[in-house]
Amino acid sequence: MEVFDDTFIPPGLSEVWTAGRHCPRCVWPYLHPVRSLDQSHWLCESCGHCWRIEHGQLRPVNPIQCRGCATRPKRECIAVLQDEFPRFGAGAATGDESP
Repeated sequence: MEVFDDTFIPPGLSEVWTAGRHCPRCVWPYLHPVRSLDQSHWLCESCGHCWRIEHGQLRPVNPIQCRGCATRPKRECIAVLQDEFPRFGAGAATGDESP
């Protein structure tokens, strides 16, 4: 008897499974399948995040650990990740603040 991990989705059903699902981050209704070296991912072209199926749920793909895909360069995925962190500056505040 062969035992499958609970993330197993039979080939051909993954597109059916993601049909009608939206991006968990930006609620964009279209996720496009992309193929990496080790597993299938779904790319949201609106926010630029990739998703994978884990335990029947869409989970974010960590761009640092991802092996990359043919859809876009890995540096673009890392840039999307960098945009999630706030940027702090040193020195005077910017803007039209008058003492």
